[in-house]
Amino acid sequence: MANKNAVSVVEEVRIFLRGAEIKRRMIIDTSAGKNTTVFTGLPRDVRPESINASIESGGTLISADFEIDSFAEPTVSKDIDKLRMRSDDVKAQKKKEECKLDTLAYEENFLNWNSKIGGDSGAVLSDLKDAERYFVERRHEVGLAKMASEIRLEELNEELERITIEMGSFPANDVRYSGKIVTEFYSESAGEAEIVVSYFVNGAFWTPYHEIRMNETGGPVSLSMKGSIVQSTGEDWNDVRVRLSTGNPVLGNRQPVVHPWYIDLAVPYKPAARMAMSRSRHDEPILCEAVPCVAEYDAEVQAYVMEQQTTVEFTLPAVLSIRSSDRPSKVEISKHVLEANVFHYCAGRLDTDVFLVAEIRGWEKLNLLSGDVSIFHGNEYVGKTYLDPATADDGMEISLGRDKGVIVTRERGNDMAGKSMIGMNQKALREWIITVRNTKSRDIKMKLMDQLPVSVNNAVAVEPMDISGAELVKETGILTWTLDISAGGSVKKVLKYQVTYPKSGLVYLD
Repeated sequence: MANKNAVSVVEEVRIFLRGAEIKRRMIIDTSAGKNTTVFTGLPRDVRPESINASIESGGTLISADFEIDSFAEPTVSKDIDKLRMRSDDVKAQKKKEECKLDTLAYEENFLNWNSKIGGDSGAVLSDLKDAERYFVERRHEVGLAKMASEIRLEELNEELERITIEMGSFPANDVRYSGKIVTEFYSESAGEAEIVVSYFVNGAFWTPYHEIRMNETGGPVSLSMKGSIVQSTGEDWNDVRVRLSTGNPVLGNRQPVVHPWYIDLAVPYKPAARMAMSRSRHDEPILCEAVPCVAEYDAEVQAYVMEQQTTVEFTLPAVLSIRSSDRPSKVEISKHVLEANVFHYCAGRLDTDVFLVAEIRGWEKLNLLSGDVSIFHGNEYVGKTYLDPATADDGMEISLGRDKGVIVTRERGNDMAGKSMIGMNQKALREWIITVRNTKSRDIKMKLMDQLPVSVNNAVAVEPMDISGAELVKETGILTWTLDISAGGSVKKVLKYQVTYPKSGLVYLD
């Protein structure tokens, strides 16, 4: 048996919504017979059941097993290792400058103490002038040297602070202890073998998000889907191919099992024997539902929300280098130009604020995912919304924010005396005056919505009296006006209805 240790490289990564699959490749020299090789430096949280190994050339695989490499020296990220080396270098330079500054300070004090020349016996005038010139010039040189040294110390302190901040962005547990995959294979003759292993780890994920860029007046919309990748697996990925998958292997794959659903008659609560005797023999038993058996899932299912879409993979066009850290890496997945119908929208009974809305068509085949959307008018950021393709219609509506240039008021009309008694019933009248004012310098299209109450009791009847030409859906009571409002113009709509209900009843209409 020949034991082979060679360097393996990460060549491809498939990142899921939770977790990632890593693919490594190794080329080694082999001996005839049984060979053993080890993929070292792997994350500790490799799922052993996920290991997939193959000998692409030079042998036949026997086994592949994951082990914790207990005897391996702990390693750190190459990035943080470089930062630590630079930090040590800066600290060493600081010590040299501080030592230099101390020496200059000593010399300055020495010059100050020894500037008196000749003592009590005096001195020759020429000697005095030469000494004075020396002390002046040297003090000047020492002062400049001190200033330069102090500036250099300030620069080194700033650099050390930057390094400290950057090192603080790494996970606290950036010291990494290794796992390893030991593979055994058989070679018929000495030569070269190419071995590929893949494995799943938990410490990575990606999150989809979007950007929409458009003009307020409508026209083509630029819709970009992007991804935010975070990996803290303990291994750095250098120049690797990256695929982003909408799958989630962390979810359990065990289908639910349907059990019988039992119901029974409830036994009424009897707090005391005398109270139990007061129950009439004509009382009906109460039919209730017993607690049904819950369908069986893997325990992990409860921790995640399953995506209700077919799994899609996005292969990124260029290789990436992603270090192990808590910092996200941003990538662009796709970009599309779509037609959009832009209009204003208000549901006055709920909120009199007016929203600018874009109805986008042609999005169905783009494999969009649910996620946050950043909205830009040109290059100006205007807000954030959420995109959920699972609940969108053919025309996906995206709110672009509130527009204070269009003003809606909804005021009570002349219905104060609109309550009357007729026979066993009473009637209540309601009237609302809705006014829309367009203060913008251009014409707008608007969808104005309101609603009538919907009765769920045969004794209560709702009769529309005036809906100002609105489209009414009787089943829901929803009213819709489609308006074209000129620049600086206004539109007024009246909503009037009558509710009939028994005198003994009470209906809340406001």
